[in-house]
Amino acid sequence: MANFVRLALSTGCRKNELLALDWRRVDFERSFLRLDAEHTKNGKRRVVPLNSAALSALRDQRDWVERKCSGSEWVFPGWSGKRIQTLQKGFNAACARVGIENFRIHDLRHTFASWLVMEGVSLYVVKDLLGHSSISVTERYAHLSPDQGRAAVQKLLPL
Repeated sequence: MANFVRLALSTGCRKNELLALDWRRVDFERSFLRLDAEHTKNGKRRVVPLNSAALSALRDQRDWVERKCSGSEWVFPGWSGKRIQTLQKGFNAACARVGIENFRIHDLRHTFASWLVMEGVSLYVVKDLLGHSSISVTERYAHLSPDQGRAAVQKLLPL
């Protein structure tokens, strides 16, 4: 579960995009994932860049897969090595163990987008990273922190 969460937070991928991911779509050398059209919500192929945290999560996951279900083609297989359809039960249990309430897997995607916006990344770049067809969809994902709003108004010249 930890590697799934790390990868989701580092890429902004949807749950089903990650659950459908097989090792042939992971390019460690060039640091990207290839998401095929049939696994994306908008039906368009997407290349997802990988940062060092995402690469680390994928390497750790590859090691886990080799130990627990060697030969599985899936990045996030079940214990049998076959593709799993849901993580909800395990995700909810993990959240409960650390005292997190009312948090959905999809909130990892919102967190990714919000972190980027808070770091000053353009909404258009975030839109492309999330695979949105419209900037209006991306705007719903980008939540500002109260501190960011305070910092923004402090930039105004004294009146």
